[in-house]
Amino acid sequence: MSSYEIGMQWAAVGIYALSTVLFIAAFVWEKDAWLKWAVRVAVAGLIVHTGALALRWAITGHGPYMRRYEVFSSNVWVAVLMYIVVQWRFPRLRMAGGLVMPVSLLVIGFAVMASPEIRPLPESFKTFWLIVHIYFAKLAYGSCLLGTAFGLLIIVKNKGWFQTFTGRLPDSEVLDEYSYKFIAFGFFMIGIMIAAGAIWANNAWGSYWAWDPVEIWSLISWMLFGVYLHLRRVHGWRGEKMAWLALVSLIILIFAIMGVGLFYLSQHSPYLS
Repeated sequence: MSSYEIGMQWAAVGIYALSTVLFIAAFVWEKDAWLKWAVRVAVAGLIVHTGALALRWAITGHGPYMRRYEVFSSNVWVAVLMYIVVQWRFPRLRMAGGLVMPVSLLVIGFAVMASPEIRPLPESFKTFWLIVHIYFAKLAYGSCLLGTAFGLLIIVKNKGWFQTFTGRLPDSEVLDEYSYKFIAFGFFMIGIMIAAGAIWANNAWGSYWAWDPVEIWSLISWMLFGVYLHLRRVHGWRGEKMAWLALVSLIILIFAIMGVGLFYLSQHSPYLS
């Protein structure tokens, strides 16, 4: 079963790669049909990816949240699923896949290059608060990725790039509103992630806050998105400058959730190795 699961993970990588190529080609040659096929291929990849994660769950007996192989892969699954649902509900936002799929390809690429070894679930993981912590982290990542993608579409529209597609985009004000709502949702998800993680940390290590690198960078990302919301709600900032701030905040969030373990030794290292 393990070899089938690994094979399905790699198949998902290949399909996501094809979707990414189709998105890029659609933008370069401004082919609407290719854009639609990029989405269809992404759906096919999501189906295979779902099978791989379900099989992994059956093999390990727990959700996909132990070690980099599982954590990165399941983060991608949530982000791609959210994108597929949103573009199905709002077809004019389909272009957001031009950011979602390349980022997803890179993240799942890191996942499959990590060790797929199955380890026993530590006792500290067998708690409700850990589940809350993990799943809200995934919702935060997916929501902020989409919010940033919608913000970058404002730049694309204002610059007049890819005019075959940008004419079908909603007005910049509408895109800005979508970006704001998804980032606001992500901001609250990060807050719940941090709070639940603190409760779990107290149960596991006897301290709510230990200034662990993952904790610090998560707090920084949360504060950056808080600055984004403050500037928009209080000072009325809109448009391109907010899109760039969202992009910087997203990069910090990705680093906090998935990148810290690559550079720092921390209390989270055994779970993200």
